[in-house]
Amino acid sequence: MNTIRHIIFDLGQVFVKVDVNVFVKNFSAEFGIDPAELTNDDYDGVHKKFMLGNITGEEFHRMTCEHFDHAAPFDKFKMIWESMLVGEVAGTAEIVERLQQQNYSLALLSNTDPWHYEYSLKNIPILHRFDKNFLSYELKMQKPNVEIFMVAARDLNAKPGECLFIDDLQPNIEGAKTANLNAIQFTDAKQLRHDLTEFGINV
Repeated sequence: MNTIRHIIFDLGQVFVKVDVNVFVKNFSAEFGIDPAELTNDDYDGVHKKFMLGNITGEEFHRMTCEHFDHAAPFDKFKMIWESMLVGEVAGTAEIVERLQQQNYSLALLSNTDPWHYEYSLKNIPILHRFDKNFLSYELKMQKPNVEIFMVAARDLNAKPGECLFIDDLQPNIEGAKTANLNAIQFTDAKQLRHDLTEFGINV
């Protein structure tokens, strides 16, 4: 018997395609740095603070410009940050429509920041269909922290076993399972349709 009532989706690589290489290319060109500086640099902590809601977008911009000693215009900097989002993942929106028709509760659980979330909302209409959004910058915690999954289940007024979490990253799948949620690792829409049938869900 299918006991799943709530289906919780990740955002990046499930609904919106993410290509960090595009961002690195654009960022390196604007800031005049070797792309390797973005992968072996201590700068990494600044965007994590933004994703966890510990700094504003304006602070993120200022701290980045100070770190790399380059005054990029705010609007251009924001555009560069958003440039890693490169389109919609095919097929996931149709699955959400079918799930909604079957009266499943739908939620989003994402490690994201305000700029990426707002950009995704603007460009992927299906995201407006979700009943709840659990966002790292609002909750000030991130996946795969077990607590974020427990918070989501409590807020949905659900037992963990009534929730099914879908994410592309294995560590996040393991975090969800540790919190006793059911979980599916996403590769593409075709695979997701197949995996959902194992939970008695046909879309």
